[in-house]
Amino acid sequence: MKRRGTVGLVGFAAMAAMAAVMAGDAHAEAPATLTIDRLYSLPWLIGTKPRNPQWSPDSRELAFLWNDDGGNFYDVWVADRTTGRPIRVTSMPRPERPIDPGKDVAKLALVAAAETDSGVSELLWAPDGRHLLFNFHGAIYRVLPGAAPEHLTQVCAGASEMAIANDTGLLAYLCDGSLRATRPGGAAAPEISLVAPGNDSVSVESFVWSGDGRRIAFVEADATQVPVRGIPDYLGTETRLVPVKRPFPGEPSESRRVGIVAATGGEPRWLAMGGDPLDQIFSLSWSPDAKTLLIDKSDLYIKDRRLLLADLDRGGTRTLLQEVDPHNVTAEWWSDWAPDGKGIYFISDRDNDYHVYYQALKGGAPRRITPGNWAVFSATIAAKAHALFFVSNAIRPEERQVYRVPLAGGAAVRVTQAAGAHLPLLSPDGKLLADLFSSDIRPPDLYIQESTLGAGRERVRQITHSPLPEFARYRWAAAQYVSFPNVNDGTLLHARLTLPPDFDPHKKYPAILGSVYSNTVHNEWGGRIYHPTWGIDQFLAQQGYVIMNVDISGSSGYGKLFRQRIREDYGGVDVDDLYSGVRYLIAQGFVDEKRVGIWGSSYGGLLTTMSLFRRPGVYRVGVAGAPATSLFHAQTGEMRTMMAPQDHAEQYARASAFLQSGGLSDHLLIIHGMRDDTVLFKDSVTLEQRLILQGNDVDFVMLPDAPHGWDTRGLAQTRYAFHKLYDYFQRYMPSASP
Repeated sequence: MKRRGTVGLVGFAAMAAMAAVMAGDAHAEAPATLTIDRLYSLPWLIGTKPRNPQWSPDSRELAFLWNDDGGNFYDVWVADRTTGRPIRVTSMPRPERPIDPGKDVAKLALVAAAETDSGVSELLWAPDGRHLLFNFHGAIYRVLPGAAPEHLTQVCAGASEMAIANDTGLLAYLCDGSLRATRPGGAAAPEISLVAPGNDSVSVESFVWSGDGRRIAFVEADATQVPVRGIPDYLGTETRLVPVKRPFPGEPSESRRVGIVAATGGEPRWLAMGGDPLDQIFSLSWSPDAKTLLIDKSDLYIKDRRLLLADLDRGGTRTLLQEVDPHNVTAEWWSDWAPDGKGIYFISDRDNDYHVYYQALKGGAPRRITPGNWAVFSATIAAKAHALFFVSNAIRPEERQVYRVPLAGGAAVRVTQAAGAHLPLLSPDGKLLADLFSSDIRPPDLYIQESTLGAGRERVRQITHSPLPEFARYRWAAAQYVSFPNVNDGTLLHARLTLPPDFDPHKKYPAILGSVYSNTVHNEWGGRIYHPTWGIDQFLAQQGYVIMNVDISGSSGYGKLFRQRIREDYGGVDVDDLYSGVRYLIAQGFVDEKRVGIWGSSYGGLLTTMSLFRRPGVYRVGVAGAPATSLFHAQTGEMRTMMAPQDHAEQYARASAFLQSGGLSDHLLIIHGMRDDTVLFKDSVTLEQRLILQGNDVDFVMLPDAPHGWDTRGLAQTRYAFHKLYDYFQRYMPSASP
């Protein structure tokens, strides 16, 4: 991986010329003013992100879900590979949305419901290659482009994971914890119950068809032993406790087992895999001849990975490969069969970082397929192209480019060229990529390009044009990328820096670190796809704040040792990484060290509170959204990093911000949804009470109807919370110099 040094004052002066990017001729007229209310209202300025692309079996057409008017309601679209012109296939009925609700609460509730209705949720091509199958509000439909959709069968609300067996035409899906199937013909079809668990605590978690369509392998999860906790709901006529299966670290979690069921139904056959029932199962893959099942699994703490082979005709399961690493904290794994069925490909970090390896069934040492000192994030086997396609950051840490390598290994050829983040879907014939692409200056859109060329010779066709025409009226700040050492041990850190428009390197600006989290330094729209922070980042930069995101220890793309720095140390080395970013900014000369703030949500809320508690005086303001301030109440998945609290109580206490609250001397705002069952609202109440007893000041914004993603569900709520966040920064570290 190429290493880049720090960028000094001269470098930032050069960057200033490109720090503000405009869509269109920005200097022809004064740009419009960004506001929180416009950034977080419909239709979206940046348009609607296309999703769920699906190639037709003959690779001639690409179907996908999209909305061309910037709303949240998805319909089915199709584009021909030759013309690339998107054609809308469905116009499903949309919910009522009053045009001018004013202050009428009933009408505003209809507006909120309409905003959260996502319309069509899943999409598949039927085996005939002409019809499309889709899920709309829990019902399965079939549609032929140019014709009206046909309602095939009613399924339960929340039906998901549709998958079709091409040889038999059976469509399987998950529904209320069960596995069901139907034959999508031209009329309403009966359902076949394949696996129906006996109680509400047991459910089918995932499944995969065999290639011949005769059998389904599935994972069943059993939460019978998982504790039930009550989440208060204050918005009804009476306060009530909503029961939620929610284990804490060290408590019983879900057990899992793998079963095989015939496509016609009947009793499942359960596989004997050995190990602990609490083992994690990451994927199931059928061999090309449909006789052997590849099971990718590990222990609960992801320290002992095993690739198992289950021979379904002869019976029995054997271990093909085992990897043990007591220091491992991440499981960015993938595995699949070689086209000839004589071996498997898998992603592992058995060397410095994640790469693709080949393991022959007859044994021997694994052979590395992807070269280089960089990371592989995903891979796809293209049998007809005799190649393996993968996404990597080979050219720069923040990039996600697509490469191609022969199945036997060798030199990798770069397939995509545009700087940014590429999420590819290979066509069945291996000749085309459907590419969901975005960058710092381009919101997400769908593209088609040839996969067989390289070195800049590929032909790229844009399919969707999502940003509204209004997008061009605004000034959009472009991110820069910098690097600097950790203040303690010199480990090289990478950061994403967003500068205010008309940036002057000789002025003093306030700076905000955030939204702090791992894996935030990506050249994609907003830098992080999981939360809509692109809008608040752009708004804060426009108000005169310098915005920095740091890829803290535990982030991917920098090697195994960098990820493992976070082991048993939440709130420790990661907080020091963020502090190193502050020291770097101050050393550049354009940041006022008395006006530095920090904010983040969930794990980012832990980072925010711990930064204030452990580094008093460094951050004048912190805003912690849904802060995970008690590791004792975390999700059991955090034991991958922290192990079990029974044996690591000291580490849990050190990483739990509510036990470190005595160090607060700066301004803290907590934002938390009262319906959060991921990070309990109770934990923020506990922290506030401790701060009150300690004589510390704290501010609290409660969101009565918000789940854990308080900034992702309900735009009125998002606008309200982001206004509170901005007002808090302005109150204590205003963007105008005092």
